[in-house]
Amino acid sequence: MPVRSEALVVGGGPAGSIAATNLAADHDVVIVEEHDSLGEPVQCAGLVTPRGVPDFARKSVVSSVRGARIHSPLGFVLTIESKKPRAHVLDRRVFDTLLFERALSAGAVPFTGSRIRMVRDEGTCVKAELDHQGKEGHLAADVLIGADGHRSLCRQAAGLRPPKQVLRGLQAELTGVESDPDFVDLYIGSKVAPGFFGWSIPAGDVTRVGLCTWGENELPSKYLNRLLSRPEFANASQVSRSSGRIPVGAGRSAVSGRIMLVGDAACHAKPLSGGGVYTGIRGAELCSDVARRHLDDADGTPLSDYDTLWREAFGHELSRAFRIRKVFLTLTDRKMDRALRMFDDPEVRALIEETGDIDYPSALSKNVLKLAPKLAKFSPQLIKSLL
Repeated sequence: MPVRSEALVVGGGPAGSIAATNLAADHDVVIVEEHDSLGEPVQCAGLVTPRGVPDFARKSVVSSVRGARIHSPLGFVLTIESKKPRAHVLDRRVFDTLLFERALSAGAVPFTGSRIRMVRDEGTCVKAELDHQGKEGHLAADVLIGADGHRSLCRQAAGLRPPKQVLRGLQAELTGVESDPDFVDLYIGSKVAPGFFGWSIPAGDVTRVGLCTWGENELPSKYLNRLLSRPEFANASQVSRSSGRIPVGAGRSAVSGRIMLVGDAACHAKPLSGGGVYTGIRGAELCSDVARRHLDDADGTPLSDYDTLWREAFGHELSRAFRIRKVFLTLTDRKMDRALRMFDDPEVRALIEETGDIDYPSALSKNVLKLAPKLAKFSPQLIKSLL
């Protein structure tokens, strides 16, 4: 006999744990996680805005940053600095564990060390087969929430569109790097990280240095080794390396039948930064709210309401950011350098420092253009994507 629940959550990362927590207060919830230890393997730089860190998870914060130095391909450095912290650096193992444990405290039933083999929406319920610690298991639920990452089996079962693009990332943790703990360093250029950027993030006792590449033929290891050869990392020792993939370019829907998707499974990572913690958590909140109302009143609340909510909350931002990203791909190194120098105007820099938001960067677009009209001549395509 299968284990039957009202809601089945596949994936015990931040999005899955938040969804399970919110539903478990009033409904029977099962949460499946393929790893025995939460937050492993590490596949995240761990830089998150304060709104992406719930109060109960604050002890997962290892440091905070209030500024960024952006290094152009031709050597110019744009410094953006705020008086208050603009982002937290997380220990993802601690963060993910805290969120998962909260879901269990709320009443969710865990299946850890369990890999979902098959998901099937049968109309009246969703069924799943899994390998639970070497034994075959069967689950059934009224609603399934897929939080199972970029290779989402739940997305395939739902017949929903795959991501438009998958970024490939690679990161090293280093000791012995002399850096300002208040700043992250970002590196752009075709020889640094084609189509994306590299980063150096102070994280307590270590510094996380990594990058993503956009093209399938661009191996991130080649570019990371080059980035690590820079003088600022010359005396550092490498502690570990980790890799991951980031799906970007969401479709219009994250719902099909009784299956709902959140986080990377829904391709909700931000195209400009690759970050997915905030959108994953926010999406999980919206998703679980709709699922709760649907379970209480199936005739009054369709699961498709979730699509309306996530598109209003951050979907338009994701679409605009993807358009900006496509234009960024056309910029030469020389144009990137010129753009950074334009942003170095005192008024523009002050605007970014005071009101910039890495979760909603396009909100600055029109105001920046008013202060830096030269950008309109610099790249008409970029201006069109910003507007």
